[in-house]
Amino acid sequence: MPAGWCSWYCFGPTVTARQVGRNLDFIAGTLPALRYVQIDDGYQAAMGDWLDTGKAFGGGIREVLGQIREKGLEPAIWVAPFIAEEKSRVFQEHPDWFIMDGEGKPLRSDLVTFGGWRNGPWYAVDGTHPEAQKHLETVFRTMREEWGCTYFKLDANFWGAMHGGRFHDPKATRVEAYRRGMEAVLRGAGDGFVLGCNHPLWPSLGVVHGARVSNDVGRSWESFTGIAREVFHRNWQNGRLWWNDPDCVLLYGSRKMTDGEFLFHATAVYASGGMTLSGDDLPRLTPERLEMLRKLLPPTGVAARFDDDSFRVGRVALGDKTMICVFNWGDAPQSATVGLAQKTRVKDYWTGEDLGEREGALELKDMPGRSGRLLECVP
Repeated sequence: MPAGWCSWYCFGPTVTARQVGRNLDFIAGTLPALRYVQIDDGYQAAMGDWLDTGKAFGGGIREVLGQIREKGLEPAIWVAPFIAEEKSRVFQEHPDWFIMDGEGKPLRSDLVTFGGWRNGPWYAVDGTHPEAQKHLETVFRTMREEWGCTYFKLDANFWGAMHGGRFHDPKATRVEAYRRGMEAVLRGAGDGFVLGCNHPLWPSLGVVHGARVSNDVGRSWESFTGIAREVFHRNWQNGRLWWNDPDCVLLYGSRKMTDGEFLFHATAVYASGGMTLSGDDLPRLTPERLEMLRKLLPPTGVAARFDDDSFRVGRVALGDKTMICVFNWGDAPQSATVGLAQKTRVKDYWTGEDLGEREGALELKDMPGRSGRLLECVP
């Protein structure tokens, strides 16, 4: 079950080698439980040219990944294997590797779907093309065997199953094209962990080890609650279909955001039972928020089972104890009654406050609006 750090939510596509290095030093010295150090979108020269480093990154990607390994941590990288921008070397040199339109020309994705979130419109790699398959395998084999990457965050996978075009194999369905491409990725990635994001969910079954089960997280209450609902509806998938990725935990934001909102968010990540990656520029964290992050590690691998579909009370059964997640989704203070199956010692996991021995039910009075609590219950 991966735990680590991701560059996207603090640096976005302008990430630099220096920024990664600063966070790498922090992780190695302070929080090595964030084992996977993942460089996200922004290191590459162009969308599609994944083995070429962009000048703005300020250092060779292979060398930076080597520094991660030297610190005793695991190099991890973002790749969008099924897309390329028009100016990319791979598209200019091999336009025949892409899904075609009715005239036999590479199909612009914006003519049939979303054109891409930057450097678009994108073109979609044809997973049925034998040479494109070889290319995908080579990219990931290079990253795994030569660069030492052990974790791959795949993004924009949907474009591998893009509709409205023609494949090299005219008998293949969109799902078959996508899965053939993914099989090539897996051959190259070897024993590496493969996470799917923006992927066709059911067609990805069996070709990813982890799955993003929510939208991208943002530093806002609206995002925290939206992400939580999406994840909780898919808690049943965790450890059955794949390991769920609830997206990164973010522990700082605008001054308008409250401590309660971050407690809600951290408790929701815990309740997911899934992967735990920090999306923060770690040296910016206060000691209190750093301790909160530390308490999320390692991830349990066990998703909460909720009492009902209000998602107010969820229980994480860990054998020798039960962790109870309590959420106030509203703006106003609310009280909550938590049923207890037996006499138990209750402690607030985030604050360490001992709530004593309880039996039958636990009354939580006047939980602040927009907040969460995590209770550690030991019989």
